[in-house]
Amino acid sequence: MSVDINLSREFLRACQSGNLPRVETLVVKHDLQDWTFLRHSTSGDTALHVAAREGHLNVVRYLCLAFKKPDFRVDVANKDMKRPLHEAAQFVRIDVVKFLIVEGAAVNALKRADWTPLMLACTKTGTEAYECIVALLKAGADPFLRNKDGWTSLHMVCRSGDRNVFDLLLKRCISRIDDRSNNGRSAMHIAAFHGHKGIIERLAAVYPSLVDARDSSGNTPLHEAIKGGHLAEVEQIIELGADTRATDNVGQTILHVAALTGNTDAVRYILKNNLIDIHAEALFNVTPLVAACRSNRVDTIECLKEFGAVK
Repeated sequence: MSVDINLSREFLRACQSGNLPRVETLVVKHDLQDWTFLRHSTSGDTALHVAAREGHLNVVRYLCLAFKKPDFRVDVANKDMKRPLHEAAQFVRIDVVKFLIVEGAAVNALKRADWTPLMLACTKTGTEAYECIVALLKAGADPFLRNKDGWTSLHMVCRSGDRNVFDLLLKRCISRIDDRSNNGRSAMHIAAFHGHKGIIERLAAVYPSLVDARDSSGNTPLHEAIKGGHLAEVEQIIELGADTRATDNVGQTILHVAALTGNTDAVRYILKNNLIDIHAEALFNVTPLVAACRSNRVDTIECLKEFGAVK
């Protein structure tokens, strides 16, 4: 079927702006029986994708209810296999999410990289994101599904940091709280790297061994908090009983990681509290000073020398 490019652009633009009268005019003028042929050439987005993304419920309702075909319109996919429900969930359009669910949208549909609508909603924070997640869960969204990197919805929340959503998911995921990503990262690793103190506290309370969990590179949440530059969370994890002398698979201590990443405040904290020997060696005799020099962390180098580090 040949498609009028100008009509496609005009129709999509009207849907994206929420101009329902213009959309209806174009339908009548061009006798449109099936709007799914009108798409963005690059992404393959249809009118329903763009209307759902922008939260125009009036246009979404019209596209879903005013046409007899095709039957798959509520779950129409773009080139990335992304459905309108993915768009509505990602941009937390709660009214559109609820409407599409009622109309039979597949709540566990996978877009490219195996992301579900629930996963996308879990990357957001705030009241509307919470409501979207509640609606998706009530409709049967599976919080245990994994994307191509092995991340579940709980992992997503530990990155975004919304405590209310975390507590909501935890009730459903408590038996799977130690699910790991493909590279062995736990929910605690992710929360530590992103500096979410409340989530770290909650995870440690319900599953204490996560405090010293190791990923496939041997990193602990303490290593991750150092990498993320979150000194308050470093102190918190230590207070929760973390092994401060844990090393990764190449023998790097938290002092090595702090030196390598240029986290001078963490270096100073570690040395002031005598947590790690300043001359501790990782694989190939790499000391924290050598690590800092390799990554050209000038301030960190000066700090290490201040505390007596020598090559």
